[in-house]
Amino acid sequence: MLSLSKLKTASQVHKELSMEAALREVKDGQSLTSSAKTNGVSRTTLRSRMEKRNPSRVGAPTKFPPWEEDRLVDFLMYCSDQGIPLNRYHCLQLFCEVAIGLGTLEQPMEILAIYLYASLTLRTGKRTEWTVERCEEYISKLQDLHVRGFLERPEQVWNLDETAFTTSEMYGRVIARKGAKQIPSQFDGTEKENVTILPCGNAAGVQLKFKGLYAGKVHVQSRLDDTFGL
Repeated sequence: MLSLSKLKTASQVHKELSMEAALREVKDGQSLTSSAKTNGVSRTTLRSRMEKRNPSRVGAPTKFPPWEEDRLVDFLMYCSDQGIPLNRYHCLQLFCEVAIGLGTLEQPMEILAIYLYASLTLRTGKRTEWTVERCEEYISKLQDLHVRGFLERPEQVWNLDETAFTTSEMYGRVIARKGAKQIPSQFDGTEKENVTILPCGNAAGVQLKFKGLYAGKVHVQSRLDDTFGL
């Protein structure tokens, strides 16, 4: 199956066909300037193509061979499409391993330049959940409870908190397919995907037993081993 990263857009195909047409016209005797104008291509590019029929990539030499670079791009886009996007740290580890295997280990930050590849982009996976509006709303509710007399007695003031085990790592910026409107993820945007501990106590110092919440409807007995009934 043809890799999606190797599919060309209509604009890219049009440019290539226009350049090929201009090359044929110049070869048949038409002037370079006239051929470039007729086909809408750059005279400089057309002249370069006449001198070198198989052009190399523009810019500084890449750190990896083109075939290895394309393979890495395919892998990064596959991870993103499967809902497991990788961030810069993941890429640094991956690229260093490849560079060591090729015997061309360069400066780590130079290797990371591959994410600027035409098919990739560095995207924000999720927004910060705690916003200024939500903070002001929370303070307003506390003030309302105080006015209504619900915060006067310590034994009436309870706090239920959420503390999650880091069962999945979420990153603010990840590598994704360029042009994607949404970045898919195996998780719903929270690190509390599998296990959440709920401590609860009041202002008088009374602490209830911790409660553990597990994602899913089926509880495996091994999850409860060595918890001493908590």
